[in-house]
Amino acid sequence: MAAFEVSDFTADELVRLIAAAKRALYPEAVIVGGELECVSCHIRGTPALIEDGMIVTHDLRELSDKNILARGWDGSSSDVSEEGELLLLECSHCFQWHRIPESVELQWL
Repeated sequence: MAAFEVSDFTADELVRLIAAAKRALYPEAVIVGGELECVSCHIRGTPALIEDGMIVTHDLRELSDKNILARGWDGSSSDVSEEGELLLLECSHCFQWHRIPESVELQWL
Protein backbone atom coordinates (compact mmCIF):
# COMPACT_ATOMS: atom_id res chain seq x y z
CA MET A 1 0.00 0.00 0.00
CA ALA A 2 1.38 3.36 -1.00
CA ALA A 3 1.76 6.07 1.64
CA PHE A 4 0.44 9.55 1.05
CA GLU A 5 0.94 12.88 2.73
CA VAL A 6 -2.24 14.11 4.49
CA SER A 7 -1.00 17.70 4.49
CA ASP A 8 -1.55 17.66 0.70
CA PHE A 9 -5.33 17.47 1.29
CA THR A 10 -7.67 20.39 1.93
CA ALA A 11 -9.81 20.34 5.06
CA ASP A 12 -12.89 19.36 3.01
CA GLU A 13 -10.99 16.54 1.32
CA LEU A 14 -9.80 15.24 4.71
CA VAL A 15 -13.35 15.26 6.08
CA ARG A 16 -14.54 13.26 3.05
CA LEU A 17 -11.59 10.87 3.40
CA ILE A 18 -12.33 10.26 7.10
CA ALA A 19 -16.04 9.70 6.36
CA ALA A 20 -15.17 7.19 3.62
CA ALA A 21 -12.71 5.43 5.94
CA LYS A 22 -15.35 5.12 8.67
CA ARG A 23 -17.82 3.63 6.17
CA ALA A 24 -15.16 1.07 5.25
CA LEU A 25 -14.14 0.35 8.86
CA TYR A 26 -17.65 0.19 10.32
CA PRO A 27 -19.98 -2.03 8.28
CA GLU A 28 -23.69 -1.28 8.30
CA ALA A 29 -25.54 -2.95 11.17
CA VAL A 30 -27.83 -5.89 10.49
CA ILE A 31 -30.65 -5.86 13.03
CA VAL A 32 -32.67 -9.08 13.34
CA GLY A 33 -35.39 -9.66 15.91
CA GLY A 34 -34.31 -6.76 18.09
CA GLU A 35 -30.67 -7.85 18.14
CA LEU A 36 -27.52 -6.92 16.26
CA GLU A 37 -26.19 -9.70 14.05
CA CYS A 38 -22.46 -8.96 13.98
CA VAL A 39 -20.84 -8.99 10.55
CA SER A 40 -17.54 -10.16 12.08
CA CYS A 41 -18.41 -12.93 14.54
CA HIS A 42 -22.03 -13.51 13.34
CA ILE A 43 -23.29 -13.74 16.91
CA ARG A 44 -26.61 -12.06 17.65
CA GLY A 45 -27.01 -10.02 20.80
CA THR A 46 -27.81 -6.71 22.40
CA PRO A 47 -25.17 -4.19 21.35
CA ALA A 48 -23.90 -1.14 23.14
CA LEU A 49 -24.82 2.24 21.61
CA ILE A 50 -21.53 4.12 21.52
CA GLU A 51 -20.31 7.37 20.07
CA ASP A 52 -17.11 7.56 18.05
CA GLY A 53 -14.93 10.35 19.42
CA MET A 54 -16.36 10.08 22.95
CA ILE A 55 -15.75 7.97 26.02
CA VAL A 56 -19.42 7.40 26.80
CA THR A 57 -21.87 4.58 26.19
CA HIS A 58 -25.51 5.55 25.86
CA ASP A 59 -28.32 3.58 27.52
CA LEU A 60 -29.85 1.52 24.70
CA ARG A 61 -33.48 0.83 25.62
CA GLU A 62 -34.94 -0.74 22.47
CA LEU A 63 -33.56 -1.90 19.13
CA SER A 64 -35.40 -2.87 15.96
CA ASP A 65 -34.83 -2.67 12.22
CA LYS A 66 -36.98 0.50 12.21
CA ASN A 67 -36.22 2.27 15.50
CA ILE A 68 -33.68 2.74 18.28
CA LEU A 69 -34.79 4.15 21.64
CA ALA A 70 -31.97 5.37 23.87
CA ARG A 71 -31.25 7.60 26.81
CA GLY A 72 -28.21 9.76 26.18
CA TRP A 73 -25.48 11.01 28.44
CA ASP A 74 -26.95 13.71 30.69
CA GLY A 75 -23.81 15.86 30.95
CA SER A 76 -23.30 15.13 34.65
CA SER A 77 -19.76 13.78 34.33
CA SER A 78 -16.80 16.10 33.80
CA ASP A 79 -14.74 13.08 32.67
CA VAL A 80 -16.60 12.79 29.34
CA SER A 81 -15.84 14.61 26.11
CA GLU A 82 -18.67 16.22 24.19
CA GLU A 83 -17.04 15.88 20.81
CA GLY A 84 -18.67 12.71 19.48
CA GLU A 85 -18.99 12.37 15.74
CA LEU A 86 -20.87 9.19 14.91
CA LEU A 87 -23.27 6.89 16.76
CA LEU A 88 -22.43 3.21 16.37
CA LEU A 89 -23.63 -0.17 17.59
CA GLU A 90 -20.90 -2.25 19.23
CA CYS A 91 -21.06 -6.04 19.24
CA SER A 92 -21.08 -7.24 22.85
CA HIS A 93 -19.09 -10.33 21.89
CA CYS A 94 -16.21 -9.16 19.63
CA PHE A 95 -16.59 -5.35 19.98
CA GLN A 96 -16.89 -4.75 16.20
CA TRP A 97 -18.44 -1.35 15.54
CA HIS A 98 -21.37 -1.10 13.11
CA ARG A 99 -22.94 1.94 11.43
CA ILE A 100 -26.62 2.45 12.12
CA PRO A 101 -28.59 2.11 8.86
CA GLU A 102 -30.06 5.38 7.59
CA SER A 103 -33.51 3.75 7.56
CA VAL A 104 -33.40 3.29 11.36
CA GLU A 105 -34.86 6.21 13.32
CA LEU A 106 -33.03 7.16 16.52
CA GLN A 107 -35.22 8.52 19.32
CA TRP A 108 -33.77 9.96 22.53
CA LEU A 109 -35.74 9.56 25.76
